[in-house]
Amino acid sequence: MAMLEGKAVVITGAGSGIGAAYARHIARLGAMVVVNDIDRDACEAVSGEIAGQGGSALAASGDISSWAFAESLVAQCVGHFGRVDGLVNNAGVLRHGRVTDMTEADFTAMLGVNTIGTAACAGAAIRAMLAAGTAGSIVNVASGSQAGDIALGGYGASKAAVAALTYSWALELRETGVRVNAVSPLAETAMSDLNKDYMEIQSKNRDVVYTSLPRPETNAPVVAFLLSDASAGLNGQVVRIAGRELSLVTHPMIAEPVLEDNWTDSKVASAFAETLMDRQQALGLGYARTNHYAQSDKG
Repeated sequence: MAMLEGKAVVITGAGSGIGAAYARHIARLGAMVVVNDIDRDACEAVSGEIAGQGGSALAASGDISSWAFAESLVAQCVGHFGRVDGLVNNAGVLRHGRVTDMTEADFTAMLGVNTIGTAACAGAAIRAMLAAGTAGSIVNVASGSQAGDIALGGYGASKAAVAALTYSWALELRETGVRVNAVSPLAETAMSDLNKDYMEIQSKNRDVVYTSLPRPETNAPVVAFLLSDASAGLNGQVVRIAGRELSLVTHPMIAEPVLEDNWTDSKVASAFAETLMDRQQALGLGYARTNHYAQSDKG
């Protein structure tokens, strides 16, 4: 039996790039796929390709930043395939802008699709899963940009919000059969092409430097795993896949040491001068090197 046989999965932004790679891959693993994209021709082309290779796919064009459309998208999956078992919140918008030149329109567009669209689709899918009493898997899409990057503050903020939603929803649902995780992918796509002019200055301000980007298909096995029953013990995690590198992304945590005192102006100044100033957290994407790992939540 194929890894995802019989599962019905909605993938947003699947008309091209990484989303299309996800759709093709999980269809080959037996999943029934709802291919969503705002570009009707693109999502129909991908769904047609899947059907032509013997898979099962439904094209569902529309804008996931609309709460009403997000509801109808999940309803189309349930109506056509009889169920919804998984959702990949892949649709995303990128607009560059430093803090001094970011426009309201660009910021609103990113939050609308990347954050609100993710919440709208997840809410609809989770309600359907809980109503049916079935297990399910939500896979959100985060980004290394949430750690901070030049001209990607707005985009990173929209993706940091996605990570925070992932942690919260996983806590809320851990007594149910619905799991929520996120993937932080890396690939050469039309979106990454928009960032090429900024890569040199971005690389100077972080530990992780990319000289080339992998193909979109390299990310698909991770998403397939997160959708499958094989990942049943994984919940509330951000999984990073960057070519040959596979890892978990650290959650925001309180950094040690934690100093205790009755804090006055002078004591705060002394605490920073003597201890905390030298323990500032690194800016930009990097590696958290530590020998301590928290016990994972199996709930």
